Amino acid sequence: MLTKLRKSHSRSASVMEIVETGCNSIMHEHGIGHTEAFYEKALSHYLYDRCIPFLTQVDCFVQKGSAQINVGRIDMEVSHNIILEFKVGSSVKPQDVHQLQKYIRARKACGIDISNAAVICFRTDGSVEVHKFTF
Repeated sequence: MLTKLRKSHSRSASVMEIVETGCNSIMHEHGIGHTEAFYEKALSHYLYDRCIPFLTQVDCFVQKGSAQINVGRIDMEVSHNIILEFKVGSSVKPQDVHQLQKYIRARKACGIDISNAAVICFRTDGSVEVHKFTF
């Protein structure tokens, strides 16, 4: 069992590295001036070409009594345990991190094992900033 857990964590770490490499490659190839949706779609194709499972625009809920309350929409969930939130701008802002933390709490409350999460900012200076959380 411990071996399986180590392999799962190791796979998540390597998938996160692939995500970061993909984001940097996309920025290098396409540059600045695109929308968040453009970069999300480009990363979707990058992951698809590498046979990495992902979902985009995933509704995220919390349970309050008998009601489910939508707390937002996750930009991308990768490999069943990584949450990505995309931004375009000068840098990752505190409210971007708070938004991601809200999604992490909601997914964990639903029993979903999140191993990694990140706010990925395609910066206006042509770089990519990745604010990561690892669990």
